[in-house]
Amino acid sequence: MSEGQRVFVILVDDDPDEHFLFRADLEDAGVRFEFEAFTRPEDALAHLKSGPGRPVLIFTDLSLAGSDAVEFIRDVQPFLGGGAVGVYSGARNPEKEAKCRDAGSSFYIVKPVTRDVFEKTVAGLGSMALVEAEGELRLVSTDSEAA
Repeated sequence: MSEGQRVFVILVDDDPDEHFLFRADLEDAGVRFEFEAFTRPEDALAHLKSGPGRPVLIFTDLSLAGSDAVEFIRDVQPFLGGGAVGVYSGARNPEKEAKCRDAGSSFYIVKPVTRDVFEKTVAGLGSMALVEAEGELRLVSTDSEAA
């Protein structure tokens, strides 16, 4: 597979320590990506409305102080650019997971994220892939319109 357009990764979690851990866990596993983290979903949504103008892969925590993750998942749908949004949570919650899927969530990951879980998640999306480039894995779009 030729390398497509790089996918921008966004994490929405009200705990800034999770931002560091998320990125560090994946980078330590050799996965490289362009990354932005937000503590408030409204800030992530404003960022999406003003750019990045390419596919995004969004991970959102379920427990967002003063915000509703299900509403956020619904609100970001027009701004995914062929990408996906899903849940990155501390625990399984089948009822909430079903509501998130109904709102447009493509996946549900229980923290922490590992390379294996990340690879399986990306493989299940179909619109993006991890490709080997220069000794590392990069997240790219497989959508010919986005590439």
